[in-house]
Formats: sequence, structure tokens, C-alpha cells
Amino acid sequence: MKIFRAVIALIPAWTPWCTLVLGSASPINDHHGEGAGGGEHALPTATVDGGVIIGTTTSVRGATVGVDQYLGIPFASAPIGTGRFSTPKPTGWSEPLETREFGATCIQVFNPYESRDFIQDVYSPTRPRESEDCLYLNVFAPQKSSDCSDDDDDNLKDDDDDSEDEELLPVLFWLYGGGFKLGSTNLPIYSGAPFAALENVIVVSANYRTNVFGFPSTPAITNLTERNLGLLDQRAALAWVQRNIEAFGGDPDKVTIFGQSAGGYAVDVLLTSPWADDDLPFQAAIMQSGTYSYNPLPNCNNTNFAAWDSLLNHTNCTSSSPTKAYQCILDTPVDMMRYAQEKYGITFGMAGDNVTIVCDPRLRREAGKFAKVPVIGGSNVEDGSYYAAKNGTDIDRYFNVTFPGETELKAKVLAAYDINPAEGRWDNMTRLTQIHTDWNFHCPAVFLSNSSTRYTPTYRYLFNATFPNNRLPYPSILPDNRWPLTPNDTQGAYHASEIPLVFSTYNRTNATREQKELSNVMRRAWANFARDPWTAPIEGWGVSGANGSWVMNFGTDGKAGVGFGVDRTGKCDVWKDFIWGKHF
Repeated sequence: MKIFRAVIALIPAWTPWCTLVLGSASPINDHHGEGAGGGEHALPTATVDGGVIIGTTTSVRGATVGVDQYLGIPFASAPIGTGRFSTPKPTGWSEPLETREFGATCIQVFNPYESRDFIQDVYSPTRPRESEDCLYLNVFAPQKSSDCSDDDDDNLKDDDDDSEDEELLPVLFWLYGGGFKLGSTNLPIYSGAPFAALENVIVVSANYRTNVFGFPSTPAITNLTERNLGLLDQRAALAWVQRNIEAFGGDPDKVTIFGQSAGGYAVDVLLTSPWADDDLPFQAAIMQSGTYSYNPLPNCNNTNFAAWDSLLNHTNCTSSSPTKAYQCILDTPVDMMRYAQEKYGITFGMAGDNVTIVCDPRLRREAGKFAKVPVIGGSNVEDGSYYAAKNGTDIDRYFNVTFPGETELKAKVLAAYDINPAEGRWDNMTRLTQIHTDWNFHCPAVFLSNSSTRYTPTYRYLFNATFPNNRLPYPSILPDNRWPLTPNDTQGAYHASEIPLVFSTYNRTNATREQKELSNVMRRAWANFARDPWTAPIEGWGVSGANGSWVMNFGTDGKAGVGFGVDRTGKCDVWKDFIWGKHF
């Protein structure tokens, strides 16, 4: 296929294009009751099991149809007050509900707390409102017709889409990342409007609770499943889709779940959960830079309450009575709970209940005890850049923090990656980036592909495209103020940098034709997979072999391009014994 040079942008500047200038950064414009040509038209409405909802319309540059979007639909009652740690329960309303703006983002925790500004500047410059009342989802559905389109060379709509209006459409269900500490559907890069308008599919994105609000590991909650509120939120949103998506023209039998980082991890959690084969709420799955089966396990002994005890200590809620301590936390202000987690590095994880999350995912995969649906999985070449850089370029510090006590592993890795602590800082940084990328992202994707492909079609990709208008410098919050190395040191094809291309929400400012073409290819591949996951997403993209070597390259040597090739898997042998031995 054509190899081309391109530029990708992570942070779009969201400015309406129809009413301002064609060259603005956003591909999307919200009309809120006005037709694309400025005329009034009826707002879209839908009836779901909670009641009637009123949405708004959006136009997408290059599309011949508009998008009906319904933002901030409650899919569960608000977990507030004494219901702070309640499981998600269906909700309803008696009067038509306006769903024209995103609901609140769930409470975010940034660890370390100094990273808040950097992460928000990169991923969410608009700073969405946070609240415990956050169980909302969004639906983006193509309109039957629209008069807002353009014919310039930014048009990414292919001509071969001849879907019939009356057919129920495939659905893409998005789960965001954030390490189960933070995350939101409200980020501009997650807008489903381009997908809906350009691919004639429906996109649903749902909030779920994270950190202590989503995973309250406390002895006061004796039902282990009820400690995994974030996972229950995801399931509740999927159940809502099954009950209601036909109201938007979607097919409940054609739901593809996809997620990135922690969202990809959550997708794998769903895949390895003990579903009945005829009860799956999805037909296919996509994991972008995130898997569960070959990454750290949850709290499977379910007796480690160190995080909870630390939170009690730093919120003045310590008590000899677990019930009284729990009640104290229920009464503690949100800001105090957020601050304690950020300031003291308190991290909450999942409880291994073998219902919402199993404790033996690799073994289940090896035995074929998982949801046998087609899968796309992959990683970015520099997925680990930010994570490695949190320890600066200090080799010893990185290993002490990441692999404490693993002296044998350290020697093995140093030799395999040809690391010399006396070398220049940039040389060591690039190697540390590859180390973290391999053990945390790339090799788990390889291992999962190897096991999955024996039972179901499995497609793997590697993203390696970096571009001038999204180059991301290393943050200035890194240890000992040893950054930046030089003004030109950037993170490459870093974690999450593929998302704006998949969603076609990349920054239009200074974007090249090649960037648009790469986005077109990736977006179309994901949509094709949602339409028919049993057929190759791109012509010629073969399923992974038994050794997992077949891979789709989205970018080569940092340049945008697509093609097929053999993946770099040699270093994964270094990690196999460690990951499998420690994890299982």
C-alpha cells in the first residue's frame, strides 16, 4: 500500500468550522437546533427505558450526513450521599430530558499530584466538571439526511458506503483509559461524531467510576463484586445499550467494545469473564495499548486493605470499628478524599471476585475459556515513554521503583537491551522507553495474540507514526528537575497518540494530506471490523499466526504509512518468564 509521510495531533483546538473558517482545528460543529445552513429544524428525540430524551445535531467536515448526538444520558442513578459506594441501578425521569451537553466527569485522581496540570493540558485542556453524579453515557448516530458538507480535499468519506437507512447499524462502545484513577468521555478526542457521520455507525461512550470511588477495597463491603463498582458501571452501560440502542437505529447484536490503555484492559476483563456464550453483550473487541491477561493481577487474596487504611488515616477516619470508619468516609468531602489519594499516592485496585474479573486470565485463555469473538489488539512503539520518564534517566531508580528486588531480572534486561548506565541520558531514556513499552504494552499484546488466535480471528497492529503538530515534550515534573534533555527531545509514538487518528478528531491545524489519509485508513478499519468482524478489517490484513508475527504497521520508522510485516517480538522472550511467573 501507499507509504506516505504525515503529521498527527493529540490536542485539538475545538472551534466551529461551519460558522467560522474552514481551516479551524475542529472537524465538528454543534448546531443546537439550527440546520447546517442556518435554518431551524426539529431537535432529535428518542425514547429509552428511562424516558424521552432530546438531543442536538452536529455536522462533520467532509460528511454528507449530519449526526444526532445525545450527551449526558443517565444510565444509572446518581451514586451520591449515602449511596456513594452503591452499585449502579437503572434510573428514569418523567419529563423529556435535554441531553445536549456532557454530564459531569467522575472524580479524577492524578498520581503523582504534580502531574495533574501536565496531563490535563495534554488530554483535556477544557477541564471538564467533576462530580460523584457522573454515571452518564453519550450516543452519536448518523442522521437520515443533512445539508452540511463540503467538497474540499479534506473529505475523508469513501464512496463505497451504500448502507440502507432502514438497516440497524453496527455499534462501537468506547471505554476510556486513565489507569483506573481518572478518565472521562468528555474529552474532545473521544467525540464519536466523525465515526458516525463518515462511517454510518453508532458510537456510544460511557463514564465509569475510578480510584476509591470506583474500587473501594474495604472490609466493610463484604460482597467482593460490590468493590468493583467501576467494572459494574461498564456492565450497566453495556446492558443499557442492549436495551435501548435500537431507539437510535443501532443493532444490539452488532456491538463492538473498544478501549485504550485501562479501557483496553477493561475490554480484556470483559473477554475473560465467565459469560455464557449466548449472553454476550458484544460481538467483537478492540484493545488499544492495554490488556489484562498479561498484566498485573487484581487483589486476589482480598485481604489487603493497605490503601483503605491509608485513606482512613489521611482523612481522620481511623476507627477500631470498620463500620464506623466506613460511615466516616461516606461523610468525608470529595475534595479531601481526592487530595489524600493524590498527595500520599494512595492507589485503589480491583477485587478478584471471579465474577466481574477473574484471577486466572492467562490460564483461562490457554484453556479457551473466554469470549471467542474476533479481536483487534496492538500497541504504540513508544507507549512507555511517559511511564519510563517518571524516574528520569536513572537506570537504578527505574528498576528499584518498577521491579523492586528483581536483581536477576535487572541483569537479564540490561544485557538484552544493551544498557550502560554510564551512557548519555538520551541513550538510556530511549532504552528505558523500549523496556517499559515491551513489558507493559507490546509483549502482553503479543502474548494475548498468540493465545487468542488459536480460538478466534485475531488481528494485531503496531502504531509508529509521529508528526510535527503533535510532538509531545517530556513533562517538567520528572524527578530532580532533570528535564527537558534538549528542546528537541519528544516522546515519539507515545501512549494514546493513535486515538485522534482512530476517531478522526486530530487537529486540523497544519495537518497534511497524509495525516488525513492515515486517519481515514484507521477509522475505516475499526468501522469495517464493527460491521463484520469475521472479515479482515483491511484487505490483506491477515489474522495473527500461531507465533503472533503477522502485524499491521500503522507507520514505519516514525513516518505515517500502512503496510504488513513481521513484528519485533525478539525481546518478549526476556519478559515471558517474568510476566508469566509473577502474574500467575
